[in-house]
Amino acid sequence: MKAERQEKMKKGTFGYIDAYKKRYGLFSLLLAVVIIAAAIAVYLIFGTVKHVAILIPVILSLPFAKILILWIVVVKFHSMKKEEQEEIEKQLEGRSNCIILYDMALSSYEAISFTPCMVIDQGNVYLLWGGSNDKKYDADKQKEYVQGIIEKTGYDYYASTVNSVQELVDTVVSAPIIEEDLSIKCDRLKQRVLDVCV
Repeated sequence: MKAERQEKMKKGTFGYIDAYKKRYGLFSLLLAVVIIAAAIAVYLIFGTVKHVAILIPVILSLPFAKILILWIVVVKFHSMKKEEQEEIEKQLEGRSNCIILYDMALSSYEAISFTPCMVIDQGNVYLLWGGSNDKKYDADKQKEYVQGIIEKTGYDYYASTVNSVQELVDTVVSAPIIEEDLSIKCDRLKQRVLDVCV
């Protein structure tokens, strides 16, 4: 059980975003309780909050704000259904040069966009559109952002965004399998994408 929980806390694994939200939601709640308790304790001990001891809850509010922001930026995103994840795994099982990543909250300068599933296949990147925390940031912008990541690696592959699990699977399966071993290139792309994820 503990190993399964630790596995879900790794970027790119199924259930990561739900585990991330739970973890940071709990951290922020506990820290809020500690801050309130510390402020009340200062008032009860000294009869005022205008004592130097009030600095303790004030200082604790800084990490609280950081943790709360980490939770807020991803709170609207959700992991895909287990059945959908199993269908993707089943359909793409055995494809060479294929890496499947889940629950990717891509952090760009403009917004945080979400892809419940990303497939790196034959060097190309296929994104399942999962929304953004900015209404102006759409699937095309997410595709452009990931295309920029690919270009920075020096590869001439492409990124595409789809809107459904079936469309994702169909698009990947219809792509021809290259006989050349692209595992190093695909792993490099995977690492670059994981580096920009929340």
